[in-house]
Amino acid sequence: MDLSILHQELSAIIEEQKNNWKSLVYAEKKGFYQGYDRIGIEGARPAEERLKHYDILQYFSKDKTALDIGCNCGFFLIHIAGFLKQADGVEINPYLIRIGEKTAGFLNVNNAGFYNSSFENFSDGKDYDLVFSLANDSTIDGNTKFTFQEYMDKIYSLLKAGGLLIFESQAIDVVKPELFEPKLKVFNEQYKILDDKMVPSNYPVNVKERRFLVLRKK
Repeated sequence: MDLSILHQELSAIIEEQKNNWKSLVYAEKKGFYQGYDRIGIEGARPAEERLKHYDILQYFSKDKTALDIGCNCGFFLIHIAGFLKQADGVEINPYLIRIGEKTAGFLNVNNAGFYNSSFENFSDGKDYDLVFSLANDSTIDGNTKFTFQEYMDKIYSLLKAGGLLIFESQAIDVVKPELFEPKLKVFNEQYKILDDKMVPSNYPVNVKERRFLVLRKK
């Protein structure tokens, strides 16, 4: 398959999503929420650029496994899989799962797994060295049912001893910093904070940065 055919197939899935998925579609006007330069897909949040800004490659290795919560179309997941033993993603939207699986297949990426599930119902019997929560601790589409404490407790249970939570804040946490303070309290109870910084946001355009933390499980 050449790249133009992949683009046609992914665009066809996007059209199916528009017609059949009743929940909010993030960055719908761009077509893709995530972008991926490797396959020539422009999105609101480019995978390679995000990883560069996060500056977390020192925490990756070929013997580590990762879970990406709310992995969307999987472009960021597929990108980080190149630095890891295994990278899995959980995503409630089945159309985005199809995009991720098709892209991984096109690129012959065999260590990226996709689970079509809400995070609340997710269970694969594994524990992970890294868990990514990239602006996914709550959602404006109404599909998130966990409280923040429930969400964090589940992540804690999925991490190996000494495992890392890679956490990016919601845009609203930057607009209203007081909303982030209770979250920080939970972090300090369960984790040691290794890094805490601001990173470029890309989306939404009116929020220029998000808070980004690397946390080690106590």
